[in-house]
Amino acid sequence: MTIACVRSLQKLDYPNYEIIVVDNDSPNDSYQRLKDTFPNTEIVRSKENLGYAGGNKLGVDKALERGTDLIWILNNDTTVRPDSLTELVRSFEKYGEAIYSNTTLMSENPDIIHYAGTYDYNEEPEANNTYDKLKGTLLKEVFDKLSDRPARIYGHSLLIPVSVIKKYGFMDTDYFMFCEETDYFEHLRRAGVTTRYVRNAILTHKSSGSFKEKGKLKKDMRRILLYYNKRNRYHYAKRWNGMTTNEILKSRGGWLQVFKFFIRYSLTTSKTEDQVDDYYWNLAALHAAIGKRGRVFNPNDLLK
Repeated sequence: MTIACVRSLQKLDYPNYEIIVVDNDSPNDSYQRLKDTFPNTEIVRSKENLGYAGGNKLGVDKALERGTDLIWILNNDTTVRPDSLTELVRSFEKYGEAIYSNTTLMSENPDIIHYAGTYDYNEEPEANNTYDKLKGTLLKEVFDKLSDRPARIYGHSLLIPVSVIKKYGFMDTDYFMFCEETDYFEHLRRAGVTTRYVRNAILTHKSSGSFKEKGKLKKDMRRILLYYNKRNRYHYAKRWNGMTTNEILKSRGGWLQVFKFFIRYSLTTSKTEDQVDDYYWNLAALHAAIGKRGRVFNPNDLLK
C-alpha cells in the first residue's frame, strides 16, 4: 500500500514538493522494501510504534527543518490523483490559514464517495451516518452540487500550513490512535482556525489498511481498536465537553459495576466473545477516568 501511495505522489503535477515517508516501526520487511523501491526518497524509520500523531510528527519535524511552507499528511493506504496537491494549494492560496482535506473515494471506476465534506465543521454527524452523508454515492451524480466549504475533515489527508503549527503546535501524541485530529481541530477552532473541504482534490482511501490482513481485521486487532476508540472519545469529552470522571464510569454502570466486572472477569476461565469485548470497553472507561493515556496495546504485536 505504501509503495502504491508513493508512486501516485511521484506523479503529482505540482512543481515544488518533496516526499518524506515515515516507517512507524513496521514489524516486517517494509522498511527495507521501501528503501529498495525508492532509493532517492527519504524514509524516516521510527524505533517504536508512536501511533498516528507521533509517527506523523517525525515527518513534520523533518519538513520543518527544511523550511517548508505547507505539509500534506497522508495515510499510507491512500492514492492520489496528479492534480490533488495543486487543488489543495489553490484552496490554501484563496482561503489562507486553515486545515484542508479533499474528496475521498472508496473505489475508482466507478468513483464511489467515501467522504465529500457534507458536515459543517461544528455540526454533529448523524448517528447512523457518522462519516459523510454521501458515502456510497457515485461521484459523478453529485459532483456539480459539491463546493469548497468549511467542513468536518479527517486525518487520512490533511494539508496544514506550517504557520499554523508554529503558532498552535501539532497534535496531541498521547491519544496514540483515534481522536487526535479531532482534538487538534477543536483546539484550532477555538483559536479561530477552521477546517475546509476541497472538492477538486481527489484521492482514494482503503481505510484502516494498516490494521488489516488480507482485507480483514483480526479479532484481537478489532478489540485493540475498540479500546483506543472508546478511551480517547471519553478523554476528548472530558477535555472539551466537561465530562466528569463519574460520568465516564456511569456510562459503564458506575464505579462499583466496573469493579465487579473486573473481579468476575479475572475469575472466569471460559470467557464469551461479549465478555472479552466488554473487558476492552470497561478498561477504556477506567483508563479515561484515571487519566491513563499513551500506548497501552501495541498493534505491532498482532501484525508480526
